[in-house]
Amino acid sequence: MGIEDRVERVLTKLKLNKFNPFPFARSGFWQTVYGSRWPILKASKPDSYHHLPLPDGDIVVLAENRPENWREGDRILLLVHGLTGSYQSTYMQRMCRRMCKNGYMVIRMNLRFCGPGLGLARNPYHAGLSEDTRAVLRWLKIMHPQSPVTQMGFSLGGNITLKMAGEDGSQPTGNLDSVVAVSPPLDLALSAQRMDSKENRFFAQLFLKGMVKDIQKMQELFPDSNSFVPPAHLSVHEFNTLYIAPRGGFKDANDYYRRASSIHYLPEIKIPSLILSAADDPVVDSHSLVHAPANSNLDVILTEHGGHVGFLGWGTQYDEVRWADQAVARWLEDTMAN
Repeated sequence: MGIEDRVERVLTKLKLNKFNPFPFARSGFWQTVYGSRWPILKASKPDSYHHLPLPDGDIVVLAENRPENWREGDRILLLVHGLTGSYQSTYMQRMCRRMCKNGYMVIRMNLRFCGPGLGLARNPYHAGLSEDTRAVLRWLKIMHPQSPVTQMGFSLGGNITLKMAGEDGSQPTGNLDSVVAVSPPLDLALSAQRMDSKENRFFAQLFLKGMVKDIQKMQELFPDSNSFVPPAHLSVHEFNTLYIAPRGGFKDANDYYRRASSIHYLPEIKIPSLILSAADDPVVDSHSLVHAPANSNLDVILTEHGGHVGFLGWGTQYDEVRWADQAVARWLEDTMAN
């Protein structure tokens, strides 16, 4: 079955129209820019924060939003943000707001040194740290032993989510029973090349600026850590070569790409899964999804437009301007009903 047939099957199942971007945001560039800033639908202030120690001594911070009508045994949604993000990223707040209204408890995970976790981790996060989300799932199993969990990752968080699900295969961690990935960099090497291309340099510089700033903060808080002085005109590939690979325990950037790219783990996913990406994404390479191995547990939606975590356009309801959000919500409803 080709990618077009696979996508059509999912859209038909969910009774979704094909994505049609707003006229002012037809390009992947503007979908990404506008999508990161408008409309801002903020989540309620978290009901509580949890500090979770990891095996290596680092700590991650989880923000919990629990609807009043949620009861033990009801579903939990674990959200994982992307590069230079946090629990307060626009997409994290928007999804939290929506899913709490749908009755889910939402746990927004801050990756290492992100958000309120600033200063609580000495090691950087990267696209292959699936063990960190496993730690959260194990903790949720202890805290809420009867509640099923859906893990949803955005961008880099989506790669972590899919990699973890594939690694675990038929023995998912904790009470995990489904996963969703929005705009994941399935092939890290191709995604680095895409961002380093001349036409997408704007986004590369934006992310690199944020990452270097985080590293500088880490070095201020932990003066004994390995220093990193970025060269002029730093590229994404150079950043992965000079910083992520040695700090993450990889031989080099190519070893990091090979071992951390979720594209290699997709065939082993044994639980219901959804990948939603756009072909015009300027941040990650989505074309690798066309050649991704078929898996009966994996639903795929690849749109022509949509940018990176953008998808600004009318849904099947007039007041729905975030097409991807509606697609994810419908997929969850359909998956949980079967």
